Amino acid sequence: MNFEQNIKLTNDTNSFMLHNGITLTAMEKDYAKVEAHLTRTNRNLYNAVHGGMFLTMGDCAAGGAARTNGMRYVTINTSFEFFRNTESDHLIAEGRVKHRGSTLCVSEVEIHDGAGTLLCAGTFTLYCTGRLDEFSRE
Repeated sequence: MNFEQNIKLTNDTNSFMLHNGITLTAMEKDYAKVEAHLTRTNRNLYNAVHGGMFLTMGDCAAGGAARTNGMRYVTINTSFEFFRNTESDHLIAEGRVKHRGSTLCVSEVEIHDGAGTLLCAGTFTLYCTGRLDEFSRE
């Protein structure tokens, strides 16, 4: 599966990303970018972006970067730092593979708002569960 096919498959079938308004917009070797255009449902009672939205975007970007080798991954650990919130309705999360072994992959993620301000960063450890082409949605 090439990167364009992986992007299409993710955006068409990842119901959790669809539910949260997150779209995989770029993918290349050891790199993935996801974006979200926020609505009221992504914000907390203070009208700030919910911390879970940031963490979810980080996880999606980290997993996307890990999957660029044609394998499937699940997150087993994360360390995540929140620096500031934003009033922007556009978020961008970029994930980059920092280390890849035969079973574990470590991805680093940064999340920026539409103006380019760094909002959050994290490190995600992912476990390889098999090949992407061996996965069936049935």
